[in-house]
Amino acid sequence: MPNSLYFDSKNNIIELNGVPVSLHCHHYNCGLLSAIEEIANIDGHAVIKETAAKEFGAKFKQFLEQETEALSPDKALQEAAELYRLMGFGRLDLSNLTARGGVVYSDSSYFAVSWLAKFGRRETPVCYFTCGFIAGILSAIFHVPPDTYEVQETECIILRHDLCKFIVTEKSDGN
Repeated sequence: MPNSLYFDSKNNIIELNGVPVSLHCHHYNCGLLSAIEEIANIDGHAVIKETAAKEFGAKFKQFLEQETEALSPDKALQEAAELYRLMGFGRLDLSNLTARGGVVYSDSSYFAVSWLAKFGRRETPVCYFTCGFIAGILSAIFHVPPDTYEVQETECIILRHDLCKFIVTEKSDGN
């Protein structure tokens, strides 16, 4: 679990391990995703994944470096799952991950549930931010660049699956 969660009620600021965090409602987040998807000539999904991977990779690396004892990869993955939950994004089962990748499951996705509440069903998965989160925390745990991992959501609650399922692989050197 994160070392410090602080709320400055006077200034309405939340800090997680000294880093200000911003929590937005589903209207904002779904509207932002929808707007990014509509921008021509960019891969909005890649922008979301890459940004989340870089930010969570850097911040989770800082968190790991602040720990008084080095965490095993399994313990670090547990901490990452707790961080994801604490930030209100849902539950992730990261227990099947290794430095080479693996499979992640989520039985509770803020992004899928939020999209359903705001816009209803869609034909494609919606958890691009989660893909980036997974790539970022793996990069921090295994000391590699955030773009080392490719994370694809292959099943999504929004598509009437029981869970969101993410396949994590190492990118080949050619990518």
